[in-house]
Amino acid sequence: MGELEKLLEKKKFLESEKEAIKKYMGPHEHDENLDKKWEEINKELEEIEKKIEELKKA
Repeated sequence: MGELEKLLEKKKFLESEKEAIKKYMGPHEHDENLDKKWEEINKELEEIEKKIEELKKA
């Protein structure tokens, strides 16, 4: 499996994890641990997007 495929697989996993968190976090519910995990996922997704773009350009 190439690096691009691994990144796309990881991205898909993180997006599904993010959706699961979204189901538990309602608009008026704020769990500090979920908020922290949400931020970590967003940061990792951002990094993966950058790597994917770099690989596509190469």
